[in-house]
This record gives sequence, structure tokens and C-alpha cells, in this order.
Amino acid sequence: MTTLYQKVANDIALDINQGVYLAGQKVPSVRTLAKIKTVSISTITQAYALLEDQGYLTARPQSGYYVKDGANDPIEPPPVSRGSEPTEFTKSDLISMMLNAVHQDSLVNFGAAIAHESFMPQHTLQTHINKTARFQSKLVFNYLFSPGLESLRRQIATRMRSIGVKCHPNEIVITQGCSEALSLCLKSCTKAGDIIAVESPCYYGFLQLAGLLGLQVIEIPTDAQEGISLDALTLALKQWPIKLIAVSARFSNPTGSAISSSKQKQLYELAKKHDVSILEDDIYGELGFNESINSVIKTFDTDGRVMHCSSFSKTVSPGLRVGWCIAGKQHENIITAQTYSSFSPSSLSQYTLSSYLESGHYDRHLRKTRSIYQQNIEAISQLVKQFFPSRTRISQPKGGFIIWIALPEHTDVMALQKDALKVGINIAPGAMFSNTNEFDHYIRLNCAIPIDANVSQGIKTLGKLAGAQME
Repeated sequence: MTTLYQKVANDIALDINQGVYLAGQKVPSVRTLAKIKTVSISTITQAYALLEDQGYLTARPQSGYYVKDGANDPIEPPPVSRGSEPTEFTKSDLISMMLNAVHQDSLVNFGAAIAHESFMPQHTLQTHINKTARFQSKLVFNYLFSPGLESLRRQIATRMRSIGVKCHPNEIVITQGCSEALSLCLKSCTKAGDIIAVESPCYYGFLQLAGLLGLQVIEIPTDAQEGISLDALTLALKQWPIKLIAVSARFSNPTGSAISSSKQKQLYELAKKHDVSILEDDIYGELGFNESINSVIKTFDTDGRVMHCSSFSKTVSPGLRVGWCIAGKQHENIITAQTYSSFSPSSLSQYTLSSYLESGHYDRHLRKTRSIYQQNIEAISQLVKQFFPSRTRISQPKGGFIIWIALPEHTDVMALQKDALKVGINIAPGAMFSNTNEFDHYIRLNCAIPIDANVSQGIKTLGKLAGAQME
């Protein structure tokens, strides 16, 4: 939960980022700001101390607080990636090794893209678990079969209307998180040896899945802000027999890029022209900071070629393991495959989520967490800008809770990860997100963690370690 002094600090940080207070300018005195904000002097003192730790302010004895040099400097995003020709995935062992480090307990978890438990509606969910277990025990302790609980599918269909996807509950399949949704969809329309196109960088779990299925992966140049390059994708479609395009329209992992609605429609038309399927991962889609992206690629689908996948793992609970897919032409194939593999996710999880969604708590929860994640991304980005080596470039996502960082070239990120783990900090190395070596000097940081002294010190320590690696 954000405390009062943290809220005040976030307001001042936003003013600094927007140029209300410029580098070298004095900010209001503690007493003055306490009167303006109608809070205690102690609250302002704590807020200014936090801003000093985050690199926004510097204190001058007998004078007050001033905006630190460089605090207003614009953040430069990572460059457009280069992409690759089709190759078989070769990094499964490397990713497995990295995941053991990324998910181990540590003092500061920048590695795993998992929201801190304090940002999840645990107490509310517990109420719904108790209610469903008590009053629907005959149902929740029995099997549910594919396509899953009808009331939950109806709730999801209603939510999809807000982004222009008009689907019937019978078109939705409930899955074991987004990972099973992606797996079922990919298996339904590819076979070993097929070529698929992905963003570069790409979510490592999808790359692993492609490797297990014997698929060849072609990485398409991608802008860290605006997403996959349609020009590069067009050339690839002309040159190679691509079977499927895997993409995230809203807040891709790891870049956080977002594809505009007009570009989404162009991407769909391009796939239709070349008769290629689209696999859309929208797991971060409901964590947008504004309403500028109010569509997905599935919005424009008129012939069922877009397979849309998502989950409640990033918004409600990763442990409930409830996701879904709207698979269009592959719907029946997916139901058959799921029936003979996992049946359907946990009955208790599905009934709990259905009850939770029907209560109206979800949208209120989303409004709260979106605000927190936006503030956290801004705060951590500012710390990175202040304490990482010069020429470091930082993505500026408009949703989700991760940032993608390009360190100066020749930085040994694998050595950086090992050094960081020794002091209780984990990170996700960029090498996990590509079959090439292009992102070996990149890292991904999780921002869905409470911003406290440990986090501030963790960024400072990472910056020092990165500087040492460069030397």
C-alpha cells in the first residue's frame, strides 16, 4: 500500500519529470509544501528524503532542497532490434539455468515478472474462495471439462466487448494460465519444421515452447515503444513460408511496447493477405496506464485467424492458474487437445474467479494497481537514469510492470547477474529473450515491487556493478 509520504513524493517526481521544476531549481520548503498539501512537516520531510534517495533532489545545508542535475533529462529508449533469419531455438539449457537464478529468493526481486503479493487482492480472493467452497462444494470439488466454467466465460466475453471483440462465451476456452493457452494454440496450427515469426526480443517462454515443438523462429525487428516492424515483417513474409506470427499488441514482454490500433489493423490485413495465423499474447493488456490502446488484433479479425490468449496471472493471482483463449478456427481442435491433456483448470479456481468478477471488485483493483505500476516504473526508471552508467537506455512502457534496459555495449550481463545474486539482487538477463546474441548487454527489471530503501539501494548497487563490468 502506498503511504502518504510516498504519494507526496510521487507527485513531486511527476512534476519534475514534466518540467514543472527544472534541474537546479529549488523546490518549496518543507513548511511551505506541508501547508500546500495540508499534511504534517514529518510527511514532507520523509517525502523529500525518499526523492533524494531516488536521485530527484539534492539537499543544500541552510538552503533547502533542489532538483538534481540530470533529473529532467529525457530518457532514451532502446534502439530498434535487428531481427534474424529462421533458426531452430538453441537456448533452452541457458534459459533453464537462468530461470533457476531469476526465481530464487532474494532481497530484491527485479528478475521474475511476478507482482508482489501486496499488489494482489489476496484478502478479497480468500473471501470468494471460502464462499464458493462453502456454498458450492458439490461443484468445486468435481471435474470441470473443456471449455470451462460457463459463468466465467460469460464474464470474460463481457470484458472483451470493451476492446471491440464481440465473442460468444462458447468461443472461449479456459486454460491453465496463459502458457497453456499459447501452447494449445501453437500446437493446433503448426508442425515440426514450420517457420514462425516473433518479435525481437520475445518472451522466453514462447521461445522455449517453439524449441520443444521443433519450430524454426525468425525474429522480426521491433521498436521498444511501437512494437514489431511491419515493413520488416512484410519482407519476411515474401521471403519465407511463415506459418504463424506471434505478437503482443499491448505491452509486450520484455519491451513493454504497444502497437497502435491502426497498426494492429494493418498487421491483421498483412496476415490475411499472406494467409498466415496470428497468435496474440495479451497477458498484460488490462494493465494500461491510459485509454490510448483500446483494441487488440483480435478486434479486427473477421475470419478467425487470430488466436487471442490472456490470463489473470498478472492482475489477480498467478497461483490460481486461470487463463483463456479465443482461438477462432482452431476452437474445436483446442477443446479436443485440452480434453485429453488437462481437462480444464482447477474447478475451485474457476468458481472463485467467476464469483470475484461478478462482485465488481476487479475494475476497482485494476485502477489501483495501474496507478501503482505507473508510479513504480517512473521511480525505478529515474533511479536507473541516475545511477547506471552513461549511455544506458530505458524503455518507456505505457502499461504492464516491466522495463527493458540496454546497458552500454560490451557490458557483461552474465557476470553482472552473478555479482548481483551474491548481494541478494536478481535480474533477468537479455540473453533469455532471443535466439541471437543481440541482447546480451540488456536486462529486464520487474517494477511490481514495493518501492522502499532496499529497492533504491538495489538499483544503486546494480549501477555500480554494471560500471565495474564495463571497466
